[in-house]
Amino acid sequence: MSRRLGALLAAAVLPVALTAAPTTALAADSGPEVCAYHADQAGFTGDALVQAIAVGMTESHCRPDATHRNENGQLDQGLFQHGVASGAINSCYMTPACNAQETQKAYKAQGDSWLPKWKASYGTTRYQDWLPVARAAAEPYLEPRVGRVGVLAGTTLHVKEGSLQEHWVPQRGDVVKFEIDGNRIGVLTTGGDVIVKEGTLYADWVPQLGGARDFHLAGNRIGVLRTNGTLAVKEGDLHAGWSEQTSGVTDFDLTPSRIGVVFGNGSATVKDGGLSAGWVDQLGGTRDIELAGNRIGLLRTNGTLAVKDGTLWADWTEQTGDVADFDITPTRVGVVLTDGLLRVKDGNLFADWVDQLRDAAEVELSGNRVGVRQTHGAFQVKEGTLWASWTNQSPSVSQGDVTHRR
Repeated sequence: MSRRLGALLAAAVLPVALTAAPTTALAADSGPEVCAYHADQAGFTGDALVQAIAVGMTESHCRPDATHRNENGQLDQGLFQHGVASGAINSCYMTPACNAQETQKAYKAQGDSWLPKWKASYGTTRYQDWLPVARAAAEPYLEPRVGRVGVLAGTTLHVKEGSLQEHWVPQRGDVVKFEIDGNRIGVLTTGGDVIVKEGTLYADWVPQLGGARDFHLAGNRIGVLRTNGTLAVKEGDLHAGWSEQTSGVTDFDLTPSRIGVVFGNGSATVKDGGLSAGWVDQLGGTRDIELAGNRIGLLRTNGTLAVKDGTLWADWTEQTGDVADFDITPTRVGVVLTDGLLRVKDGNLFADWVDQLRDAAEVELSGNRVGVRQTHGAFQVKEGTLWASWTNQSPSVSQGDVTHRR
């Protein structure tokens, strides 16, 4: 938490004595930064993001486990205090990512308005008191995101930032694999070392772990899969300590709040929360896992793809078969079929597929960007709707990656 945000919190008028305040004890993982992250992930932007944080602080102090039972028996739950008339616990409402997404749906259904559902909080004196705190918590998410594209040709990595027509900036010449996320770039070197830089494209590299065969970046998390099948994850700055997660891992992915792994026997499991959270089994017979927001995608060994959206116990939605590669975001699913056709859907998990192009080998999704490496080596990117035009980035690459602009 920044000093400025801490000072604003200390000065804020805290409505803890009001009878309408949620009754659960303060959670360790709570406060305006929690609402800021999950509201941003759910799709709130600009003034609506600031408002969402202020509403969350007014409703629950942005406590994921907050509950309040009304006189009529309704139980209000989670960050934004969604109510259940029967008084039963709703696992979605008690999960911050799912609660924020339900909030965004309700906000949209009311015409991009907080009324009437949040009339007890939005615009009230308590809400106004929380606005300075909300603005400070939202500030990192309101900064423009420049968007990056990276390509690996042989062992040489180049990255550009900004528009798709920007110039390339060389990074390193000893790269086996790379990944870009936010203002971080990570590489797996030919020597088996994972190194990461943070900041500009000219920042210094910081060594992470050796003996690696794969790695992923997500927010302030770095995960490294060693050649012996053990998985270690760190959270924080580039010099933070490592937390050993599990062993026997063949594939994994992570987000700022989730870690998912596929074991050698094909079983997949995911944890949600801190690095020491418990694992929740998902599916068997899998070979690839992708995580994005509160979505989990699993590619089975038979080529079928299943995705769930919500809590770790949500139902699976079958997507399609004959899948060779896939990627997901909180709003999109992209697949490369075994015949080389790239298809992407935008919206809920039941949305229609939109054919993109053929001769596809790998797909990368980020926000409103779609990147595809084709079988002949070209890496192309489109930005905007699924019907936008493609921009050829490089004629011959072994890997490409994208992040989106905001």
